Formats: sequence, structure tokens, C-alpha cells
Amino acid sequence: MKILLVTYWGLTNMGGIWTYMKQLADKLGEQGHSVTVMGSHVENNTLYLLNRTESFDKKPFYSLLLPQLDIGRFPSLHLEHGIFSFELGRYVFEGGAAVLGLEEYDVIHAQDPIASYALRRIMRRPVPLVSSVHGALTKETFYEYKGLEPGLTREEYEQRPIWSYFRRLETLGARAADQILVSSEWIGQLTQSLGVSPDRIHTLPYGLDLHQYAARAAETPPLQFAEGIPVIMFAGRLEYIKGVHVLIEALGILEQRCQQWICAVAGIGSLLEELMEQTRRLGIAGKVHFTGKLNNIPAALRAADIYVQPSLQDTQPFSVTEAQLAGIAPIVAGTAGMPEMVRQGETGWIVPPGDAAQLALQIEQLLGDVELRRRTGLQAREWAEQTRSLDVMAAGTLNVYQRAVRLRPGIPDHLRFEEEPGSGTLPAAFHPADVLNECDPGNPLAVTLRVKLPQYYTIPDARTALPPLG
Repeated sequence: MKILLVTYWGLTNMGGIWTYMKQLADKLGEQGHSVTVMGSHVENNTLYLLNRTESFDKKPFYSLLLPQLDIGRFPSLHLEHGIFSFELGRYVFEGGAAVLGLEEYDVIHAQDPIASYALRRIMRRPVPLVSSVHGALTKETFYEYKGLEPGLTREEYEQRPIWSYFRRLETLGARAADQILVSSEWIGQLTQSLGVSPDRIHTLPYGLDLHQYAARAAETPPLQFAEGIPVIMFAGRLEYIKGVHVLIEALGILEQRCQQWICAVAGIGSLLEELMEQTRRLGIAGKVHFTGKLNNIPAALRAADIYVQPSLQDTQPFSVTEAQLAGIAPIVAGTAGMPEMVRQGETGWIVPPGDAAQLALQIEQLLGDVELRRRTGLQAREWAEQTRSLDVMAAGTLNVYQRAVRLRPGIPDHLRFEEEPGSGTLPAAFHPADVLNECDPGNPLAVTLRVKLPQYYTIPDARTALPPLG
């Protein structure tokens, strides 16, 4: 089977999504399938195929489209800067994906709603499309904005045009897919709420290559601390949604009752300086070590005694499973899909999201009970080895691929993505090949886009300019 794995986002910059794609590609490749990986190179501003020479330079196409999408002609694009930015980025992605080509694959597996909808929109002929819903875009973007505007409430955010835009994009991405993979019951229920029938949704938790994990864990640990002092650890992006500020607040509380600990915060992100300042303000800067990005978390976990995942929203982070495989029963925030990853008091602990006081109490209990940590750690490792195997995940994913291939011709829902001439277009919308010909007659990209994109493909997209779906 020829398989294309695609993400709209930066390919190797996406943490858990990159881990998922890389592991899945390697495992399916071992089984004899031909797997190609597509994504963006953030530094070079290109869309490319991993380990292949083909790439699409986004910059010229972006520069071509930018002046065409002015507020006078398309005011709906300019309701908020975020809407304009995402729409323009998606159109550039669509052009690049069309140039790189979709027709040669037996099945395409999108890793986010933007890619899912974009790929369906540019298909000249139907290719079976599977989409993984790794998170809740509309909910996640609330935390991104709240990180910039601390006083923002969810109710206020849901009154903004950007919320309606993301909700619509999330809905279109889900409805574009023939079959959908989710890693938790929580994200499956959210996907159903977008109007997707349950028979198209398949729950398959993330898996890890257990042999590879063991080999990496056996390497020299990148972290080393003084003997006899318990180590608390977090690994992930230093962004508001990950709740690292909650962990640091909890450590400030903990310091007043228990001084025998240190904490390793592994990762990079936009909040690094702010989080470091928080530790200084709480008087714990000397005990919280910001390690930067670590390339071997399994080995680093050998130095840890307690693992904390304080995310305000997280579907099923790989770091929690890695901690369990390391023999650490993790503390997770009781939100999104994380409670499905542990059995309370047996393979981990659940605390209310954003509640630093309760988190501090839970850490304090574990610091004071070595036997409890040992016993639950063994149980966590056994549970993870039994339920989080990459072999199981890959086999289940392949079954969903085969189902998509088998059922694709008989699914009438997606006929709405194959538009009739003149329907579903905004006044003044255009085909990018026409604009290219006008601006630069004879440009070879214009010929390619005319051939590769559907005849009635237009920019801007009328579906995302309409009011939110009911």
C-alpha cells in the first residue's frame, strides 16, 4: 500500500504529532508498505516530502496571493488577524500539496483538521482520506489566546469571529475524512459533536516502540543530579496550554512544607523567560532546572522520581506513557484525554486542572512515601507495556486504512466537496493559475496549478467565509 502522512504544521517541530508520524511511518515501512511523509519546514518556509528531494517554496506563492486578498474585496477574511493568517497559510499549503501531488497514493492520512480539509478541497479525484484528530483545535486556541490575554474568559473568546472560524475549520476537517482515528474516548465524543457518525470514528490509543524505548532508556542519562534528593520532572513545550506555570506555582507551595526536592523542566517554548521569572519570584529558582530540549526523554526519566503533566488541555501526551514505561506513576491534570491514561492511585494520579494547591499536596504525598512510588511505578510500567504497544497501534491504523479504501466509493457524504461550476464561490474569488498568468505570463507554476488543482477551485474559500455550521 502507498501511504501519505501529512500535517499542515512544521513537520519536526510538533512534538507528539511528529513522534506519532515518525513511529507509524517506520513501522509500516518495516511491514513492506511505501510511506511518504509531508509537512512544512518552518525555517526554510517550504512544504516538503521527508527523505525525498521534492519541495515547494511557499514564499513566492505567498507573495503572489497576499495583495489579492485585500479587505475591500474580501472583508470576511479580515475580521481578525488570526483568520487572515490561517486562511492565507492554508491556501499556500493547498497549492504546495497540489504541486507535490496526491494522485499516486492508495490512502492519505492527515494529522490535523487543516490538512484534512485542505487535501479534500484540492483532490481532482477522490483518494481515501483518513484523519487523526490529535486535539481539539477550537479549545486549544482558547488557551493560546489566554496565554497572550490572561484575563480572557472562555465566554468572551466564544463571542469572537476567530472562535467561529476555528469551529468551522474543525468541523470541515472532520467531515472531509472518510475515516477518523482518535486516541481517547474524550476526543471521540468531541468529534461526534461535529456531526460525524460514530461508525467513522475509531478509538486507538497512541503506542510506543517498546524495544526502541528500552534501548534509548539504557543510554547515558542527559540529566544527573545529586544522590538522595528526589527529582520531579516535566517534559514538553513551554506554552500556556501545557500548564507549566501551574507546576511552578505548586512547587512554590511545596517549598513552604518540604524543601527536599529539585525539579527538571525539559523543553523549549515562548514562556521560558516568564517561567524562569516565576521561579525567581517564588524563591525556588535554584531548585528548578530548565534543561532546554532533551533528545532522549527515556534516558532522562531514569533520573526522575516523580513525573507531572499539568496541561490545561492535552489529549494523550507521549510523555505520560514514557514516564509509565520508566516505572513512574505520573501525576496528570484531570482534563481532556489524560484521565484515560491512568488508574487513580494505581498507575498514576489525577488532580484538578489548574489547581496548584492540590498538585502540591499530591507531590508532597509521593515525596514522603518511597514505597508508594515504587509499587505504583511497577503497576504503571506493566499497564503501559500491555496497552501502549506500537505494534497494536500500527495494526489498528492499517485496519482503518483498509476500511477507508474499501468503503470510499460508497460514501455519498463527500460529494459536496466536488463542486458544480459556479457554485459555492465568493464574488471576486479566483483560481490562482489565472492570477499567476496575469502577473507573470508564462510562469510554469501557473500551468502546474491549472493541471493539479480542481477546475473549480477558488480562493478565497466560500465555506470558511460562511456563518458557522449548525
